[in-house]
Amino acid sequence: MSQPVVAYYRVSREKQGRSGLGLDGQRRLISSFATNEAMEIAGEFTEVETGKGADALERRPQLAAALRKAKKLKCPVVVAKLDRLSRDVAFIAGLMAKRVPFIVTELGKDVDPFMLHIYAAVAQKERSVIAERTRVALAEAKHRGKKLGNQRQADVNKAAAATRDARLQPVLKEIWELPLREIAQELTDRGIASPRGGVWNAMTVMRAMRRLGIPSE
Repeated sequence: MSQPVVAYYRVSREKQGRSGLGLDGQRRLISSFATNEAMEIAGEFTEVETGKGADALERRPQLAAALRKAKKLKCPVVVAKLDRLSRDVAFIAGLMAKRVPFIVTELGKDVDPFMLHIYAAVAQKERSVIAERTRVALAEAKHRGKKLGNQRQADVNKAAAATRDARLQPVLKEIWELPLREIAQELTDRGIASPRGGVWNAMTVMRAMRRLGIPSE
């Protein structure tokens, strides 16, 4: 009898399909793994977000849904690679506290949960080192007088932000007295995109209101 598992995929809006960690790549890895390990995928959940702020579970509603499904079926959640969950040790520890087992295909099904913390710590350190090297390289390039950034893209982003705020401001002025979570739901229901393209939540609503000079308390 096949063991049921819940598959969780996560892709970035900026990087979809540009690497082996794209949605199709993750599906292939998990499907092949499930077949080889006599597992049956009983549910699939896909998160599409920018990657920034990705370590907050409230910003990952599909992961929360995957956890609920796994708890109901009393089965593991399977991901293609550990960074599809997170590279943040604290976030991984928080997931382990949910008492839902996780399986990472690249590590195998028998990896001790404690080892996930170790691998996450290594990945977090690697990310920190890469970020520091990038910062130093950019600082050196700037010191040499090299112009950084893509002005055309910056102009496009600025125009898009202005268009979004023009639609957002009158709505916020209309419903600003509601609780932040209710405002977030109202903005989502009206199809207004959040600043980073993810799902509205209390924090993103508060930031938007402060930016537009609208009372948030």
